[in-house]
Amino acid sequence: MARLLLVALCLGAAAPVLAAEEKQQGFGRWQVEPRRCELTLFGQAPGPCSSVRLDQRNPSVLRFSWMAPLPQQDLLQEVSFVGERVSSGQPLRCSDGVCKLDGSVLLRVRLLRLAQFNPRGLVVGFPKTFPVAGTCDIDGPQARCDAQTQFGERWSAEADLP
Repeated sequence: MARLLLVALCLGAAAPVLAAEEKQQGFGRWQVEPRRCELTLFGQAPGPCSSVRLDQRNPSVLRFSWMAPLPQQDLLQEVSFVGERVSSGQPLRCSDGVCKLDGSVLLRVRLLRLAQFNPRGLVVGFPKTFPVAGTCDIDGPQARCDAQTQFGERWSAEADLP
């Protein structure tokens, strides 16, 4: 009887953990290396980017990140457009944190985040964050983001997906 009570208590204690893991199945990351990718940072000429990533951490907020090499500094620049999902449906099908794109995505961008990483993947300095207004979308094989700060600085990216 004591053993049965102990098993019941353990299962009862594990239930919230199992429920939390089950809820997390809809969230994670989708990443791809596009056929063509271009990133335009404010005040700079357009440059190539190496990958596009979409992170979903809750049902309505997405982070659309574009990675570009900075060869003269041996760094990787990450430009992230963060905002709320406008499109209906669930654009990402996720399992164990790995996602597949399942349809189009439309994002109302509210925040721009800039971060740099060294070759080992460690962040260099502090990421910078700016309030912006803009959109990101994936429609078929095309991905685009465009945002503007309150001072008129424009940031954009576009890619042809595989």
